[in-house]
Amino acid sequence: MHRGETAVASKVFIIDGSAFIYRAFHAVAPLTNSRGFQTNAVFGFVNILRRLFNEQKPDYVAVAFDTRGPVFRHDLYKPYKANRPAMPEELAAQIPFIKQIVKAMGIVSFEKQELEADDIIGSVARTLSAQDLSVVIVSGDKDLLQLVDDRVCMWDPMSDRVMDREGVFRKFQVYPEQLLDCYALIGDSSDNVPGVPGIGPKSAAKLITQFGSLDLLYAGVDSLKKSKMKERLIENRDNAFLSRELIRLKADPDVPQHLEEYKLGIPDEPALKEIYSELEFSSLLKELDSGVEVPSDGFSLITTDEQLEALGKRLSTATILAIDTETTSLNVRAAELVGISLAVDRQSCCYIPLGHRDENGALATGQCSLAQVKALLVPYLVSADVWKIGHNVKYDYAVLEKNMAVSLAGPLADTMIAAHLAEPLRRSFKLDDLCLDQGLKMTSYAQVTDGDKREDAFAYVPVEKAAAYSCEDVYGTLVLWEYYQGLLEKNGQMSLFAEVEMALLPILAGMERIGIMVDEKRLDRLAEEFEGKLGLLEKKIYALVGHEFNINSPQQLGTILFEELELPHGRKTKTGYSTDMRVLEKLAVKHELPDLIIQYRNLAKLLSTYIEKLKQLIDPESRRIHTSYNQAVTATGRLSSSNPNLQNIPIRGEEGNRIREAFVPAPGKIFLSADYSQIDLRVLAHYSQDPALIEAFRNGDDIHTRTAAEIFGVSPLLITSDMRRAAKSINFGIVYGMSSFGLANQLKISRKEAQTFIDRYFGIYAGVKQYMHDIVAAARTDGFVSTLLNRRRYLPEIDAANKMRREFAERAAINTPIQGTAADIIKLAMLRVNDLLRRESSGCKMLLQIHDELVFELSRDECERVRQSIKEEMEQAMRLDVPLVVNMGTGNSLAK
Repeated sequence: MHRGETAVASKVFIIDGSAFIYRAFHAVAPLTNSRGFQTNAVFGFVNILRRLFNEQKPDYVAVAFDTRGPVFRHDLYKPYKANRPAMPEELAAQIPFIKQIVKAMGIVSFEKQELEADDIIGSVARTLSAQDLSVVIVSGDKDLLQLVDDRVCMWDPMSDRVMDREGVFRKFQVYPEQLLDCYALIGDSSDNVPGVPGIGPKSAAKLITQFGSLDLLYAGVDSLKKSKMKERLIENRDNAFLSRELIRLKADPDVPQHLEEYKLGIPDEPALKEIYSELEFSSLLKELDSGVEVPSDGFSLITTDEQLEALGKRLSTATILAIDTETTSLNVRAAELVGISLAVDRQSCCYIPLGHRDENGALATGQCSLAQVKALLVPYLVSADVWKIGHNVKYDYAVLEKNMAVSLAGPLADTMIAAHLAEPLRRSFKLDDLCLDQGLKMTSYAQVTDGDKREDAFAYVPVEKAAAYSCEDVYGTLVLWEYYQGLLEKNGQMSLFAEVEMALLPILAGMERIGIMVDEKRLDRLAEEFEGKLGLLEKKIYALVGHEFNINSPQQLGTILFEELELPHGRKTKTGYSTDMRVLEKLAVKHELPDLIIQYRNLAKLLSTYIEKLKQLIDPESRRIHTSYNQAVTATGRLSSSNPNLQNIPIRGEEGNRIREAFVPAPGKIFLSADYSQIDLRVLAHYSQDPALIEAFRNGDDIHTRTAAEIFGVSPLLITSDMRRAAKSINFGIVYGMSSFGLANQLKISRKEAQTFIDRYFGIYAGVKQYMHDIVAAARTDGFVSTLLNRRRYLPEIDAANKMRREFAERAAINTPIQGTAADIIKLAMLRVNDLLRRESSGCKMLLQIHDELVFELSRDECERVRQSIKEEMEQAMRLDVPLVVNMGTGNSLAK
């Protein structure tokens, strides 16, 4: 929290607390801590306070909250706010934390029985402005604009808009002192304030301007011309005056009268730290003076031959070696070494500078040579007796391979992946955030580079400053390893960590280095073709509508669909009508335009997300695309791919498949694809021990055809493609906890018919139903579920009061052991196949892992030699009670 000395002493900020609690809850995407407690309203509210402190630097500030229960307005009008839904449980549970934070920040807060926050804000504003003090109402509530005058304004930090007297006039065409009478006519549907039906802001402003006030309007209402509006005014006279009393702000004489009573107090940082820690707000914790500085007594800078020799002696007896590289780029292929930090224990952390530069860009003096360092370190980097510890080790692995031509070998330990295995619900696995939880306050990259935005900024950091920062990294890494090693051993996960995840790391680094070729000319042709198709679709859409508009604007599209064409629509929000894909798909059966919009959006996404993006990501040297594989992202343990996401290459539709055609093998090579057949269902058969499922897979039956035959009660020979498709949807849907509602939508059948299919499925595969019951019960008892290799997923919301969140946790309990075990199997397969290719000195290269599929690049002759061996290794990756089956295929592109 920063407070400057430029604050205007007489300016008081009064915050509409309850309004911002609601706005934060709906504006911030749902966040939860590791125990499943929702925290988005607290986080959003605190960020509003932080913005106030950082931008306005107030000395005087207060927060007003609504009281719980009825207020005096309910005595005037019982239906007041009757239309409002009850406060969501997830929001109500967060309010105590918000109030604790307000108190810990030293902010005065008010909450009065039978009064709303607006009444308190009005009382404070009137009391202080009467003393010639400036008051800023921090809110976006239009009802509070009636308070604006020469000394009172309103600031909405979420839209960054300030409303003064002239601003109110520009918006409403009346000044603030006339707003209450306007509001009396307009009413407020959200608060169930009746007003006069049919009178909106423009009509109200015109009437109040013409007559001067509500009282004078009704005194002269007979002078109005005969009209529907005149009739409504006369019929709703009582409602208009009632509405004015409901919107009028009640004075509270008990609010503090003196400026000093609004003085911002000294923050209680220990209390804030405790709250932020419980809610797991890592970024907010960093802003507090929390954690201890990393002890630097054992830090050293190595620049001489003597120091290198001494380091060699320490390394000769080491059993663990923490390592971190500093480079000129996050892009491994462009990264040049700037320095290396090492530690064999917490008492001996050192930094070896290699590529620091002076202000002119010339190599700085007093650094070690790469040849010297390589000669010293390589024996230990490849030693089978030394654990290499790091955070995001795959990056350091690739950097050392590129810059020193050495591949880290022997046992590896990545503290980022260890943290993800042991505490998978964490939101952040960054080194700084993990260390902060261990009580260590790390120096940030922005601090050490003084905010330098150049990609190679670290190369210009003074050597001594860089040494202190880099030694902190290896020190923190050792602290994390000591902590997470114990957790992994306690949870029985060391085998999964060391023998699967760490063993896989070099393989993934190799796949990233190799990359995959794309046909650039084909991408250019596709771009030209897709742009042409988009142009034709534009013309069709404009011709159908009768005029041009911005097709990419949901607001303009909503106006056309629902106002011009008068198609059925859902509820209109502040931002307009919803025009998402689900809405368009429903409307497509009623009009041609929605279908054209769907085609346009799909084509535009393929062009921008894939074709144009892929062209930008082609490496200038290798002419290949190099993705990054992530082991610490998904809850189920599946690998994810980024920059670009090669696991999300379009597979459906003609256009999507044509993009896949652009991924091609090197000249003279072909692709070999090895894809597990129905692996999720096979794992389900193993877990459920359902006799019918096990028999089907052991007999080699087509499981979808068999399920269709059972559900529809006909011979497998009579199964149609539609029947098999329905069975396939049920088979896979059951694994993901699909409801009858979801199945009905997917198959476009009635919900009753969908439920009949599901009931028949469970009648056939009763063991699956029992598995689903048992795994959810186990999750409630243990708080987590696990895969066959003991990968855990914690489910803190398995007993949540909120039905939607509880059912999501139940679905996760059912499908995580299935998906997670399937993810473990493909990883084991990669290890086995990699060993196979190394044993046979094969020229076959593993390029991609796409969910349950591995893609290899090899010569046609080599393919004949290793194809069957790869299939056998993958099918033996894990022993289940049903056989694993791998389908093999070859081709000259990734097209299906």
